[in-house]
Amino acid sequence: MIARFATWFLRCERFFEMHRQVDPEPKRRPFFAVLLVLAVLLPACETVPDRFVPSGRLQPAGFFDTVVVDAGHGGHDPGARAAVGKSEKHLALDTARRVATILRRSGLRVIETRTSDYFVTLDQRVRISNRQRNAIFVSIHYNWARRARASGVETFFYGPRSSRLAANIQSKALGAYRTKNRGIKYRGFYVLRNNRRPAVLCELGFVSNAGENSKLQNPAVRQRIAEAVAAGILAERNGLNP
Repeated sequence: MIARFATWFLRCERFFEMHRQVDPEPKRRPFFAVLLVLAVLLPACETVPDRFVPSGRLQPAGFFDTVVVDAGHGGHDPGARAAVGKSEKHLALDTARRVATILRRSGLRVIETRTSDYFVTLDQRVRISNRQRNAIFVSIHYNWARRARASGVETFFYGPRSSRLAANIQSKALGAYRTKNRGIKYRGFYVLRNNRRPAVLCELGFVSNAGENSKLQNPAVRQRIAEAVAAGILAERNGLNP
C-alpha cells in the first residue's frame, strides 16, 4: 500500500507543478488534507492516456474564421524559468506572435491576448475568447519539470470539440524539431474549462531540459514551431484528421 501511494504521489507531483504554472491559485493546506485529496481525487491528477480519445472519436472544432492566440504568462509572471536564456513568458510571446503572423497571412482573423510583456489574468484571457464568434482558442506555453531530463511536446484539451484540434496541432508540432511525443491529454486548466470556444493549451518543449532548451532559445527553431502550430490550426480549419 505504501509503495502504491508513493507511485500515486510521484505521478501527481508533475500535475501540481504544471497546474501552478497555468492556473496559479496557490492555497496552503495541511499535509494530511493534501494526502486526503490525493487519495480521494487521484484520477483527476493523472494524465488521461492517448487511448482515451482514439482517432476515430476525435471531434471537430466546427467552422471558425477567428483564432485567439494566447501567449502564456507575462509581466510579473515569468512562467517557467529556463536552464539558460529567456524565460517562458518571452519564448511564449515570441512564438505566439509568429503564429499570429502566419495565420493572418492565411486569411484568418487573429486576436492576441497580449502583444508585449505585460500581465493578463486567466479570467481576462477567457473573456477575450468568449467574446469572439466562430473562434478557437490556442494557448502557447513552454514546459518545466523538476526532473531535468523531462522532454517533449504535449497538447491539452478539455471540451470534446477541442480534441481533434489538439491532435492536429500535436501531430504538426512534432515535426518542428526532434523531441518526444507526450501526446494529447485531457486536463481542466482554467483557460480550457471556462472557455466556451474550442480551446487547447500547447506545451511546446521543456526549458528545464538543457538540451531541449538550447533549441527553444533559437529563434529559427521557434519559427519552425510557430509554423507547425499554425499548420495544425489550418489542418483543423480544413477538416483534416491527424
